[in-house]
Amino acid sequence: MRLDGDEVRAIAAEARLSLTDEELAKAVRYINNFLDMVDRFKELDLKNVEPFCFAETTECPLREDAFAAFSRIPEILLGRTEGVGSFFKVPRIVDNE
Repeated sequence: MRLDGDEVRAIAAEARLSLTDEELAKAVRYINNFLDMVDRFKELDLKNVEPFCFAETTECPLREDAFAAFSRIPEILLGRTEGVGSFFKVPRIVDNE
């Protein structure tokens, strides 16, 4: 499966991304390289391969969640550059137009 520039531009628009022509060309190449790599998996004979799972809890048990007080708050607040009381001032990352 391969995508053309119009399809990638439509996907980018759905994600609310605007791409320059140069960015679009790079995205098309990147996506098609990835899809080509995925297509290569179809060539493999996987009939006798058992499924693999990372969340094997019998061999690697997870710790229990436990509530614990965090005592380093004053130390962390000393390292901030801006803020009031026990709050941090963070820069705005979304512009409202």
